[in-house]
Amino acid sequence: MAAFLSPPPPRICEIGVASSPAKPKPARMTKDALLDHAQTLSLTARACIALHITEAYFKKIGLQHPLVDTFFNHLWDHPLQSDPKAFSTWEAQRGDLVDFGLTDDLPDDLEELMPTLPINEQELFHVVEAPVEILWGNFFSNPDDQEAMRYLHFSLDLAEREGLIFPDISLYQNSRYADNNGWGHPISENVRDSWRSNTNFV
Repeated sequence: MAAFLSPPPPRICEIGVASSPAKPKPARMTKDALLDHAQTLSLTARACIALHITEAYFKKIGLQHPLVDTFFNHLWDHPLQSDPKAFSTWEAQRGDLVDFGLTDDLPDDLEELMPTLPINEQELFHVVEAPVEILWGNFFSNPDDQEAMRYLHFSLDLAEREGLIFPDISLYQNSRYADNNGWGHPISENVRDSWRSNTNFV
């Protein structure tokens, strides 16, 4: 329980200088509004939004394992892959949990953890599948805008149902589906880091 603190003393301003009123906190964006905004975002940005939700959900249910860390670190490296050779190397190192999201078997180490979690393997698959399929479902074929939105919709449904806070999509507004055949323009490591930290929520 948060401690209740005494209110701070009134701020003393210089004569003739008025203190600025605090900015009102923006209203939380609804799922439908977020989906509407996401229509113009790149596949990369949509995958990152779904990845945020997946990570928040894993934290909520207490799913912790080195394979999970590898999964998130690997997918967060995707936005930096602007060179075909580097992309091929990155994709080949995708790891067991990505393969699980592509319908492979659940890794044995994680299967042993399932009895401690509040979900079953099929439910876990769908949570992992969403960010994975937004990416791998479009890597080797023409981009499927509607299918990518369907997976994002699943992630947002999960967030809404589980009381998870939506990531702030304004951070991704410059990564557009209209650019680079659906993937958006390449971004810097600093931009990727700001996407991943995403401390502003809606």
